[in-house]
Amino acid sequence: MRTLPARTLAAAGTAGLGAAAGAAAYVKVGGLPGVLYAAGICLAAILGALAIHAGRTEDATEPVEAAPAPAARPSLWRRKKHVIAELEADLAATATELDEHRHALANLATQLSRESEAAQRNAERLEGRIRELDAEREGLQELVATERDRFQQTLDQLGGGIGGHANEIAQLERELEALIAR
Repeated sequence: MRTLPARTLAAAGTAGLGAAAGAAAYVKVGGLPGVLYAAGICLAAILGALAIHAGRTEDATEPVEAAPAPAARPSLWRRKKHVIAELEADLAATATELDEHRHALANLATQLSRESEAAQRNAERLEGRIRELDAEREGLQELVATERDRFQQTLDQLGGGIGGHANEIAQLERELEALIAR
C-alpha cells in the first residue's frame, strides 16, 4: 500500500474542511447570500489547499535551517519581482519622458508668447505706417487738386489771352478792310 505525503493529506483535509464549511454556510444563511458565502469559503479552501500542496517539502530527518537565502525563492516570485522591476523602470522612464514633454511644452508656450508679442508689435508698427501712408496719400491728393486748379486757371488765362488777341486781330482786319475799301 502506498502512503501519501503529509502535504497532500493536509491539502485534501483543507479542501474538504472548506467544502463542509461552505455547505454549512449555505444551510445557515440560505438563498443567494448563502450561495455567495459558500462559494467564497470553498474558493478560499481550494486556494489554501493548492498553496499547501505546491509548497516546498522538507525532509523530517533534516534539521530545520535558518531562513532561506533570497536566491532560493520560487520562480513565480522571481518572475513577479522582475516584472515589477521592469514596470517600475518603465514608469520611471515614462515619468522622465512626461517631464521632458512638460518642459518642451513650457518652452513652446514661452516661445509662442514671445512671437505673439513680436507679431503684435509688428502689427502696431504696420498700422502706424499705413496711417502715415494714408495721410501722405491724402496730402498728395490735395496737392494734385491744387495743381489741377492752378493749371486750369493758367489755361483759362492763356485761353482768355488768346481769345483777346483773336478779338484784336479781328479788329485790325476790319480796320484793314475799311482802309482798303476806301
